[in-house]
Amino acid sequence: MIDQQRLVHRLTGARARAERAAQQRLLNAFLRETGHTAVPRGPLRLPLPASGAVLLGTVARRSVFGHHVYGPEFRVQDEAPGSPAVPLDHDGLVRLLLAELDARAGDGGGSARCAELSAQIENSVARTSRYLAHRRPPTPPPTDPAALIRHAEQSLLFGHPFHPTPKSAEGFDEDDLARYAPELGASFPLCFVAVAPELLVERRVAPGPWVPPEVANAARRALGPDRHDRALLPVHPWQAGYLMRQEPVEELVAQGLLISLGPLGAEVYPTSSVRTVCAPAFPTAWKLPLHVRITNFVRTNPMDHVRRAADASLLLGALRPGWAHPGFDVLLETGYRTVNHPELADDLAVLYREHPFARRGEAPRVVAGLLEERPDAEPDLVQEVRRASRCPSGPVPAEHVAEWLRRYLRISLLPLLALFRTDGVSLEAHVQNSLVCLDDGWPVRFFVRDMEGISVSRQTLAGGPEPELLPADSPVLYPESEAWMRLKYYLLTNHIGHLVHVLARAGGADEERLWRVLREVLRSGVADCWTEDLLESPALPAKANLTSRFTGRGERPLYVQVPNPICEVSP
Repeated sequence: MIDQQRLVHRLTGARARAERAAQQRLLNAFLRETGHTAVPRGPLRLPLPASGAVLLGTVARRSVFGHHVYGPEFRVQDEAPGSPAVPLDHDGLVRLLLAELDARAGDGGGSARCAELSAQIENSVARTSRYLAHRRPPTPPPTDPAALIRHAEQSLLFGHPFHPTPKSAEGFDEDDLARYAPELGASFPLCFVAVAPELLVERRVAPGPWVPPEVANAARRALGPDRHDRALLPVHPWQAGYLMRQEPVEELVAQGLLISLGPLGAEVYPTSSVRTVCAPAFPTAWKLPLHVRITNFVRTNPMDHVRRAADASLLLGALRPGWAHPGFDVLLETGYRTVNHPELADDLAVLYREHPFARRGEAPRVVAGLLEERPDAEPDLVQEVRRASRCPSGPVPAEHVAEWLRRYLRISLLPLLALFRTDGVSLEAHVQNSLVCLDDGWPVRFFVRDMEGISVSRQTLAGGPEPELLPADSPVLYPESEAWMRLKYYLLTNHIGHLVHVLARAGGADEERLWRVLREVLRSGVADCWTEDLLESPALPAKANLTSRFTGRGERPLYVQVPNPICEVSP
């Protein structure tokens, strides 16, 4: 009976925490995307004119960049004077904000659209609740490098702070979550298929092994000497089950062009993206297709995406030897494999990524994992700042927090700006694509991964040292203004804005002080039009995840402008 009561208490508490996290993300996204950027600390009174209502609550912690934390209760009242304020539960808050969005859109989307997004929000909340219920009391991060990397990748319980459905996964049932969710500590062997040479599509752009030796040996034994020319393609086990039910796959198997070898090799673990997997001791990671809707998209690997990643890696591989950015590097995609079949190419395409850390003895941690809020403890980032500052409890001295940020910006922000300045390369350095190595708590090495998100200025490439390296129709090439806008969003709005918010909590300091540190670091670097834009432009771009999700524009997301705190803290 006691164990049953504890289980009920844990599940109830997990659901309540998941709902609070979802409410915070939904409301912060709504405020940002509807232009409500001047939110004071204390009582919240938000008129919703399209709905004829007023949302009431409390801003417990205000953030200059919109990462507000709210009190435990919300209420709603009519706009009419003297109307009573009625308590609002989680579902009521979701309905209220989605109805306001629908009225603002004015395009006749109506109740069906609200119901669809409401269901996706519930999917995300239910997943988050399960992850929270699964977690045990907080313990110090592991010290073994491989275990530390995995710990960071599999610790993202809440996800993107400005997304309405950060943990939705439509296509996974409850058993699938237990088998494959990184948040539940999953690991599993990959399945492999053997592809006939006439069906194979392959491109290599950088050196690196693609198949572990034990897998190659097992496949060789299974295939026999007559089929030694077959190429091996890793497949996520969920995807393998999905594909084997598809008629085109059945036809290729019947023709002997595709051979299912089943699970082979040691277990791998999924990273924070769910579909990218790592084998701790192998120097290559695999970005796998997964026919599951995770947040916005079904996560297959369309051919224009894999081509973009390969083109980007080819370019960066040529440029990397000339870089002079100590402590900074990228993880290239070394190539891709898929099949030459119009219905199956996206569902079988695999990107192979550098993962050299086991051989180096390094333990980079995904920045999103460091920033993640914890149910019963401080974020890992705050714990690392304490370690660096020798301050185990209480507010960390403000100058120590500022120095931590300076060191971080020198190995991340400044090199990323230099890459754009000199080579026109705009990396998609959001917090889930960024890794940092810490030495006694201090940031010393920084990596960016996932080359599929890169944009390269066509203008800068044409005048640079490798103008002929990429074809004119490469999907990685963008107008300079768009590449710059993307860099500002991913690096400043998404990444640095989140980092500053969490760092400010470490010292009990206001965020403005840390934005002044960032401004000083920018002024200490190269003075050019790009730096000047960051220092003086009154606004930064922000992806409108809520509105884009609501209006079905996930593939072509909308952006809004938000006040630029770098400019706002100028003397």
